[in-house]
Amino acid sequence: MHRQIPKRIIQTGKHVHQPLLNRAVIANMRLLNPDFEYLFFDDIQVAEFINREFPQYREIFDSFQYPIQRYDFFRYLAVYHYGGFYFDLDVLLATELSSLLEFGCVFSFEALTVSHFLRENLKMDWLIGNYAFGAAKGHVFLEAVIKNCVRAQKDPSWVKPLMRGSPPLIKDEFFVLNATGPGLVSRTFAENVDLARTVTVLFPDDVCDVRNWNRFGDYGIHLKDSSWRIERSFVSRKFTDYCWRWMEHRNVKQSLRLGKSRCHPAKPTEPKGEREPLVSIIIPAYNAEEWIADTIRCAIAQTWQRKEIIVVDDGSRDQTGTIARRFAAKGVVVVSQEHQGAAAARNCGLQLSQGDHIQWLDADDLLAPDKVERQLAALQEVDSKRILLSSAWAHFGYRPRRARFIPNPLWQDLSPVEWLVRKMGQKLHMQTATWLTSRELTEAAGPWDTRLKVDDDGEYFCRVLLASEGTRFVPEAKVYYRNISFNSLSHIGNSQKKKDAQLISMKLHMQYLRALEDSERVRRACLTYMQNCLIDFYPERMDIVAELQCLATQLQGRLEAPRLRWKYAWVKPILGWRVAKGAQTVLPALKGSLGHYWDKAMYRLESHEAFASDITNARSVTKRN
Repeated sequence: MHRQIPKRIIQTGKHVHQPLLNRAVIANMRLLNPDFEYLFFDDIQVAEFINREFPQYREIFDSFQYPIQRYDFFRYLAVYHYGGFYFDLDVLLATELSSLLEFGCVFSFEALTVSHFLRENLKMDWLIGNYAFGAAKGHVFLEAVIKNCVRAQKDPSWVKPLMRGSPPLIKDEFFVLNATGPGLVSRTFAENVDLARTVTVLFPDDVCDVRNWNRFGDYGIHLKDSSWRIERSFVSRKFTDYCWRWMEHRNVKQSLRLGKSRCHPAKPTEPKGEREPLVSIIIPAYNAEEWIADTIRCAIAQTWQRKEIIVVDDGSRDQTGTIARRFAAKGVVVVSQEHQGAAAARNCGLQLSQGDHIQWLDADDLLAPDKVERQLAALQEVDSKRILLSSAWAHFGYRPRRARFIPNPLWQDLSPVEWLVRKMGQKLHMQTATWLTSRELTEAAGPWDTRLKVDDDGEYFCRVLLASEGTRFVPEAKVYYRNISFNSLSHIGNSQKKKDAQLISMKLHMQYLRALEDSERVRRACLTYMQNCLIDFYPERMDIVAELQCLATQLQGRLEAPRLRWKYAWVKPILGWRVAKGAQTVLPALKGSLGHYWDKAMYRLESHEAFASDITNARSVTKRN
């Protein structure tokens, strides 16, 4: 496990006595973090520190042309030597830093970059800021940054590629930024794929909004009160300001094509067989502000340590993306895209993932803490990347402990043919999060079908099954499926697009199964499957009914008009088929909604009682002390 950032704050300035604003910022920082050690270095103390701790860099330190370069170099050396957080004197904190202590290295997003080298060669259109960062003592990423500072000073030609795209009038300022500042840190990050994974970058909600630049996540803001920039004439300053504004506008316009969110562009490469498998937990989310935090927490809580968590915000109109990005400090990667549907969001997450295994997780569902670990343990017994892992699942509303796990015929080890025959012939299904899929199976299955606005998971895992050697069911691994009736993606209702998508999915299901085995039992399963699904289309879409009847004829069978359950059949002679069907659909859903409201009320009551109990216990402890 990596070393954590110690409780220490390091700052530097020309003199111990600072202007009023700086003193206020320092006082606020220390008040918010009273148990942190505070170290301040003026110019004399910086020189003493270099002589004492890094005499090998004395010559390099003195050779920097601009004072800001010496301050840059010192901050890397100081944090590398002591461990802790560094802040410029104009960084105003909004909250304490204790939640960042568990990480090995934390940096801030600064702005979008103008460097053509970063954008084109390294595929990174943003900069890492060095005005605020934290790291454990001796962190390898800071070591690499320090070495690159020395390299840039000894060989200025190494910096030149980063200068592509900078205006000629202010090239000297850009050289400073790229020789010791954010440009150098960003290049170190992008070029060292192994080290990049050890760094947590605090991204804002929208990297293309200039108001979000120069922020240390939600922890503080860079006021940019002091300036190191080279003195120029009035005309030169005005022209420089114009250049900056023009470049900002151009950068935003170019970067909007990539979306408003970013994640680490660099991924580690490790020799296979020398590490535990990496599991990618991919969470597509759309308008899930009520649930997304609990879902991300359950992903973070997985006992399998080697994991990455990717949330794809599919154009949510609520606070889903904002809530998800609060977990960035925990290593959760959040990306945003225009609303395209669940399948497209899953494809986006899959493209970003690097895992040896893929765990799909909808934004309102939960995993038991040991779900992934138990499934991977079961996989070791069979030693095959073509085994598809499944697990137990149960419905719940607000209280997972009330979920009831009821086995069905799919809850066992099955061949692909047997699994599909049982699913289609007995009207069964497996919840999306129950599966754990190897990278090999995932690549063999191909991407999710974006045409399918319903049953995209059923069709997708048919393809995974086709590529597999069969399923391995792990009963101890558990998934909690939050079933919210009308809000569920699986609810078809009167949506014509969903009816069309359902037909496509059904035809593909039967095609996949018959490709594996074209027997009498397979044909019976297909006929039963169509008969059970016929009510989704009857009588509103008789064109689809006719198409299904044609398919049934090809299978040497015939579909009958769907039957209503006895509770609602009496409505048909009085009010007609459509009303009776509507009653059969709406009334159970209404009953389920009432049950969810009751469950929600009890959940809130229990939460209130638990909170009151905690307060009472705390008071009792206080009195005893």
